[in-house]
Amino acid sequence: MNASTETQDYFALRRCILKTLYEFFKTYPFGLAELRSIDETCQSNPELLNWNMVYLEKCAYLELDKSMDCPPYVSCTATITAKGIDLVENPQKLEQKFPEAG
Repeated sequence: MNASTETQDYFALRRCILKTLYEFFKTYPFGLAELRSIDETCQSNPELLNWNMVYLEKCAYLELDKSMDCPPYVSCTATITAKGIDLVENPQKLEQKFPEAG
């Protein structure tokens, strides 16, 4: 896998994480999504999911619950932030930030 393909895969995963959290938020506005469920939905693995989740938190697109240990995940649950919702609801900005592969 070359660096460009790898970067596209990270963008696809981040896009999937945000869209998954967005859909969860629409159904359960005060709920917290389990990382295990996000991992399954986005067809990732814990190691890859963990650092991408932390990256998205550092960008203020999501918040991770750090109150409990949930190996192999960096957190048990996550929720999308208002900034994350705004990004998902703006298709042009979402495409610019995390372009779809291909």
